[in-house]
Amino acid sequence: MPRIGVRTLTPFLLHSKPYIKIQIHIPNSPKFEIQEKFLHYVKRQCKFGKFNLSEARFFFDKLIHTEPIPPTDTFNHILGSISKNGCFTDVFLLYHKMAVLQISPDLYTLNILMNCCSRLTEMRYGWCVFGEIIKRGFEIDSVTFGILIQGLCYGGEALLALQVFDKMSEQAAQARDFTYGILINGLCKAQKVSLAIQLLNKKLEPNVQMHSMIIDALCKEERIVEAVNFYEEMVGKCISPDAYTYCSLINGFCRLGKFVDAVTYFDRMISEGISPDEYNYNSLIHGFCRFNLFEGAIKVFNHMKQRKGIFSPGVVTFTIMIDHLCKQGKIVEAREFFNQMIENGKEPGIVTYNTLIYGLCLADCMDEAEELFQSIEIRGIKHDVITYSTLIHGYCKRQGVDNALELFTKMVEEGLKPTNATYSAIIGGLFQAGRVKTAKKFFEEMEINGLSPDGGVYAALLDGLCKNGLVEEALEFYEKAERNGIKASVELYSILVDGLCRVGRVEEATKMFREIRDKGLVLDVVAYNVMINGLCKNGKSREADELLVEMEEKGCFPDSISFNTVIWCFLKKDDTGNAIRVLKDMRARNLKPNEAVVTMILHRVVEDEDFRSALDSLPSTWSKDFESL
Repeated sequence: MPRIGVRTLTPFLLHSKPYIKIQIHIPNSPKFEIQEKFLHYVKRQCKFGKFNLSEARFFFDKLIHTEPIPPTDTFNHILGSISKNGCFTDVFLLYHKMAVLQISPDLYTLNILMNCCSRLTEMRYGWCVFGEIIKRGFEIDSVTFGILIQGLCYGGEALLALQVFDKMSEQAAQARDFTYGILINGLCKAQKVSLAIQLLNKKLEPNVQMHSMIIDALCKEERIVEAVNFYEEMVGKCISPDAYTYCSLINGFCRLGKFVDAVTYFDRMISEGISPDEYNYNSLIHGFCRFNLFEGAIKVFNHMKQRKGIFSPGVVTFTIMIDHLCKQGKIVEAREFFNQMIENGKEPGIVTYNTLIYGLCLADCMDEAEELFQSIEIRGIKHDVITYSTLIHGYCKRQGVDNALELFTKMVEEGLKPTNATYSAIIGGLFQAGRVKTAKKFFEEMEINGLSPDGGVYAALLDGLCKNGLVEEALEFYEKAERNGIKASVELYSILVDGLCRVGRVEEATKMFREIRDKGLVLDVVAYNVMINGLCKNGKSREADELLVEMEEKGCFPDSISFNTVIWCFLKKDDTGNAIRVLKDMRARNLKPNEAVVTMILHRVVEDEDFRSALDSLPSTWSKDFESL
């Protein structure tokens, strides 16, 4: 190995770090003194995070060519520095070099390796490192246990981590706050909040972060009363809540639509001198929007604007507002917020653009959606899969499948991989355009490309086949879906039931409809309406009427579509008595007939005096609806 002297030391210390100048002028100094300075330099740079990966590897190579080989502690500094930079696999590569050179690891070295396994969520290798620690006879300390617990929690094995923690306690190893926090968080994520609370009670001095984790978990499980009680206990222990504590409670109340309580705790947070951040405000705004209480969202939004100088509504806040308005079909207002966002100096990201494109597609403003799509590139922002999929879906809904196919090709050319949502939109659009062969070709293509179709893709495929009269083929594909592990769903069954009814195979459809509940699935109003519609179109008004009664008995309340379908069927068969009976039942629920039913009623009124008298017997509010007849 080359010897390190005064002349050779300075150049490699300066290598890759032109801004660091180290000059060592010791003409007659012993070699070990120069080496000590070098090792001190390396440790110091590692300690303060001054090395990037290439620099750390460079100095590692210099260390292994130094005579005598430096102590393991110096190598640990290099490995630790690389680990802190997130280059976990590189740590193992360098450790392998150490092993080849027979540089023995110490406990700290192996702890670094275990931590890398933990961060990579590869604890099967972490256990191997743990075995190496035991094999070498090192005394396992709280740091080792903590890393092991951390790795298990990251890998979703919180219960096993708890067993390790108990073993650690038996061996009288004192757990650090970090370990308690990791384990409490892991148990909360595993929905084992009770165990997390038990663990917290073992801690002599639990801190606000640990309490807040549990409060947050309780709120996410909608156990808001317990969360509030836990909050009160925490305050009773003289542990002051922080912004995270209040944010969890505010989110919990918003999740349940309890906005009075949410605002109360928001005000309490401010009164305690805790300044709300953008995340706190966004929690309230999102909650109001989720329950369609846009006026409340606007009030919170305006309150944010009044705090100008501290912070103002950011990209996320504006995006929440735009998203809500788009979903409500209020595209003009959504555009106004988008423009206001840019005027305020907030540069929209791809998520905001995707949200507005979705709203424009929903409002059938495809030209504007395309224009916005083009402007993204001009602004130097790259389209993502969601951008393309959203626009593709918009074109397919508008029967612009050729435009959708052009976008699909462009998307692939840009190196973006289509998702199930992309294929679902394309396949659905092709079927809608009657291009059955091309639709099936796309389905086969996704399987060839290694993308497994999900329930959404199969729904588009089955629906398209059924609506194009290929029911038998749809049934075969459904069997294939089951073989491929696609779980049975009410949506897929409803599509097949509708398809069978369309071709007059009502008995098979009824049998399949009954199978839905046998599979442990809960029938919803859409599924009932599909079956009722199928029965009515095949002239089975009595069976449809019975199903209307049955659905309510099973806890599924009929909607206006359910009633309108049955009334229309009775009127078509000139069964005015039953039509009036169902109409009365419909009125009792404050539901109104659709245009098709009203038109048929108009004809009956003109032709049948008894029918008009029957209408007059309906509640007064309904009589007013038909006064003009």
